[in-house]
Amino acid sequence: MNVEEVLPFELNETLNSYEFDDEAGLVIESINHKDDIIAITFSIRFDADKNTPKHLWLITARGVEIMHTLITWTQEIKLYNKHTLLLEFIDIETELYFNGTTGNPQGLFVDIGLELSNLAGNDVDVVNYIIPFPEVNKLSQQQYGLFAKGPKTILEVYERCLTKNDIKPIFIGEYEPTEANKSLRLLRFGESYCIGHTFKFERLS
Repeated sequence: MNVEEVLPFELNETLNSYEFDDEAGLVIESINHKDDIIAITFSIRFDADKNTPKHLWLITARGVEIMHTLITWTQEIKLYNKHTLLLEFIDIETELYFNGTTGNPQGLFVDIGLELSNLAGNDVDVVNYIIPFPEVNKLSQQQYGLFAKGPKTILEVYERCLTKNDIKPIFIGEYEPTEANKSLRLLRFGESYCIGHTFKFERLS
């Protein structure tokens, strides 16, 4: 479900050049905050070729909603307009109710974890949607009630898992995201990420 946007031509060319080999990488040098504007300075380092000076870039993110930072050496920088991490902002919000019980709450819990992981391609981007087993166990024995509320794409995963485990799912209500939220994008920089409205890339050196 993830949809990437094209990075600036010069940056893209560098990342796909022969100089940017297995030993090269990207490192965040600094992050400066001012209200909802974040300036991220990062370098491209070519350790395989000691004679190649590092490139320095500046990303100016405006209208920032979330900034999650974990400074590590990486080879990944990507920009998305659709991504699992954007769902809470750009997806329809709804509520999922249920009717029925299952004799295999452990199976329901495992099914939800596997389906979410398949949706995102990993466990990290959906960790907030993995319902703890004690909660799944309690809900699955409750007969009826609210199972969860949130992005419809995530709740459709729960819906399939409930159905598979003989519990009837029922959606109630739908709330469209705001026009402003629909324009949010995700910048992924290794294990760090930023969700904002605009991202301007500028080479400094």
